[in-house]
Amino acid sequence: MRALVIGAAGFVGNYLVRHLLEQGDEVFAGTLKEPVALLSDTTLSVDITDSASVAELMHRARPDVVYHLAGISFVPEAESDFDKTLRVNVAGTANVLRQAHLFSKSTSVLFVSSAEVYGHISPTDLPIRETTPTRPANNYSLSKRMAELVAERYVSQGALRCTVVRPFNHIGPGQDSRFVASNFAMQLARIAHGKAPPTLKVGNLEARRDFSDVRDIVRAYRFLAQQGSGVFNLGSGVPRSIQSLLDTLIKVSGLAVKVEQDPARMRGPEVPELYASYEKAHAAAGWKPVITIEQSLADIYGYWHERVRAEVAA
Repeated sequence: MRALVIGAAGFVGNYLVRHLLEQGDEVFAGTLKEPVALLSDTTLSVDITDSASVAELMHRARPDVVYHLAGISFVPEAESDFDKTLRVNVAGTANVLRQAHLFSKSTSVLFVSSAEVYGHISPTDLPIRETTPTRPANNYSLSKRMAELVAERYVSQGALRCTVVRPFNHIGPGQDSRFVASNFAMQLARIAHGKAPPTLKVGNLEARRDFSDVRDIVRAYRFLAQQGSGVFNLGSGVPRSIQSLLDTLIKVSGLAVKVEQDPARMRGPEVPELYASYEKAHAAAGWKPVITIEQSLADIYGYWHERVRAEVAA
């Protein structure tokens, strides 16, 4: 399989590239600037907001399947600059889909959307299924739902084979410290190495979310890219409180710490609980998550512990 990963230099993109290579695929990377270490000879430059740039990428990579991961993924960033979010997440996705269609109708595209498109969920909606109505509640989720509509148009017209995935929260070693589990682990690692006082700054710990390991999620991407089309939820199917993540990471670290709520880390009103049904993905591809939350969190803390240790030693 000849695969093109757009957004390959990102957190999930790096894991997907590694997984595809392990499965024997020939992999090309499309990135804006960043190099992809595993693909030094097949990393190609692309700006998804530039249609000509995407067209050149398609003709150079000549993919059988395109994994489109590029975009703005941090909710506060999308809130602060909606114009940029529209250019990247909506117009950029439209460019990818159009150029894939023009390159070859036999090319399959997997578009990574987000479970955020479901928006405000009531307890009667749980677990969230693909048939649950979408109610985007912020700029990020609105941009993702708009991009999904572009994909739906191509599929409905028979112009492209496209699979849309809606992953719920996924975590793993190397994730940006702006995201909750990675941030907690980074703070603990800094405390462990004497780089910070023994106080953790936290936001809302009561929200319950569906957390999966990124390594499970990228397995699903490859499985589902071969299905042709459809919308699939990806998650663990289990709601976990942010408090439980924090407690596990503190236990893993072995540290005695004080926990302080930081008003700057509060996002405002949040849906109390969200979790997925992944039955459709399991039925279509036999996929289910296999990495435990305890293993994920231990690996995340280990990553940050080694990174901070190396900074201290430098």
